[in-house]
Amino acid sequence: MADRTKNTEKICKILTIVWSSLLAASVFPLMIWMLLYAPDLNSVPYFSDPANYLSFEGSVRSFSLYEGAIYLTVDHAREEFYEDFRIDGKNFDLALENGLPDLLQKGASFTITAASAYLGDGWAYPIAALSFEGREIIPFEEGRQNCVEVQQKAEDAARSYILVWGIAAGALAALDAGAIISLFRAKRSRSV
Repeated sequence: MADRTKNTEKICKILTIVWSSLLAASVFPLMIWMLLYAPDLNSVPYFSDPANYLSFEGSVRSFSLYEGAIYLTVDHAREEFYEDFRIDGKNFDLALENGLPDLLQKGASFTITAASAYLGDGWAYPIAALSFEGREIIPFEEGRQNCVEVQQKAEDAARSYILVWGIAAGALAALDAGAIISLFRAKRSRSV
């Protein structure tokens, strides 16, 4: 009987180490992800409010097209903004339909409307409205709604990610707690 108790204790110790390691390994990516992307969980109300948007002139320093988005580095005089902007979601489609690729070149001047917070992925401000020499490329109201839609998708993805990793971490924590309880029971029955 003593050998059986020692074997049970050994198995419980091994399982505790394994499950504790798995728990730590599952919580670590969740915490890193939360640090990087947690603002996505609060972005829809911000981008829904028209008062959060500012319009200004900016000249293109560089641009690139990457995976359904246009990224712009823009020189401008607004202190509220850094220099990186993006056009994505349905605004990307609008920009293509309205000829933005033909207008993009180094030094081209645009009127940009964007919100001064970059909540979420990319560290680039989403452009809600864009015009070139009075020609509307992305109209504000439609562009703002499209920005809200992109942020809503980001929030939904964030919630899904948190749910999956939360369930995994919770299950591993339960297994870990069970192993620890079994370990203490085995020690207790051995000492009695």
